[in-house]
This record gives sequence, C-alpha cells and structure tokens, in this order.
Amino acid sequence: MIHRRKLLKQFVFVGAGIAIIPSCLSDKSKSSILLKKINVSGDDEQMLAELCESILPKTTTPGAKDISAHLFVLKMVDDCTSKEDQDTFIGGLTAFNDFSKTITGKYFRDCHSAERAIVLKQLIAIKDDTTNLAAFFKTVKRYTIQAYTGSEFFLTRVQVYELIPGRYHGCVPA
Repeated sequence: MIHRRKLLKQFVFVGAGIAIIPSCLSDKSKSSILLKKINVSGDDEQMLAELCESILPKTTTPGAKDISAHLFVLKMVDDCTSKEDQDTFIGGLTAFNDFSKTITGKYFRDCHSAERAIVLKQLIAIKDDTTNLAAFFKTVKRYTIQAYTGSEFFLTRVQVYELIPGRYHGCVPA
C-alpha cells in the first residue's frame, strides 16, 4: 500500500525531471545567444570564435575566446548595422568557410594554427574591398578589437580607467 507522502514525493521528482530534461537536450546547431535579425548556426558561431581567437590569440593575457569577443561581434552586427551590412556579413561568413576550404582543404575551425595563419595572410592580401569576404573580415577584426579594449580585463589591468574628473595635481613643476 503506497502512502500519500510517498506518492507526492514521487510526483515531485517526476515533475522536476520532466522540467529539467529539455534543458539537457539543447540543440547544438543553434547559436548560444539570441539574435533578432541575423541567423547564425552553432557551427558558424564556433568558426567565428576561432577566427576571433586567431586575430587576438591567448598569450600571457586572455585571448578573444576568453572574453567572448565572437558573441560581441554577433551582437554588434545584429543590433548596430544596417540590413545591407548584415546581409554582407552573413554572405562573408559563408564565403570565409569556402575560402578556407579552397586554401587548406579544411574548414577554418578544423585547421591548426599554422593553417589558420596562412588563411589569414591570404585574406589580408585581398585588396578588393567590395567583396563580402573582405567586408566580413574587416567587420570581425574591428569588433574583436573593440570587444577586447572594452573588456573588464583590459580596463582593469592594461589601461586602468579612471572616472572623470580623475586626479587633481595642484602645484606640479613643468
């Protein structure tokens, strides 16, 4: 004979399990942040993270992946650029994967660091600014640097930010 308390406990455990299971079965093909205007897959996001890390690699200081610069790039493109620029960015994203595949035979996220350096050198050598690929790379590079220089690490350890009016230095010899 099952008592009411046991039955209620089992009901709570089953209900909690049903509530938790969907979060465990997350879709890996979706982007990890919510974007309103552009559609980026999980693979594209991972490739963008590797590209940002290649632009600002981890040394004694954190790299672009450590500060989630790729998420900043996606959010800035989604929120702060025009529809034409967003279309150019998405076109450049797919063109970049194809560009990497033609040079190294692999997608960018699958390349090792020496192959990534070759791809980036070839990309920098392109002087035609009208292509989606060149515009994509310039956008990613600009927003990656902006993410890094606006990060907590940079503003607290590299260039210490002081609020205005700052320090007052009275009688200082010239």
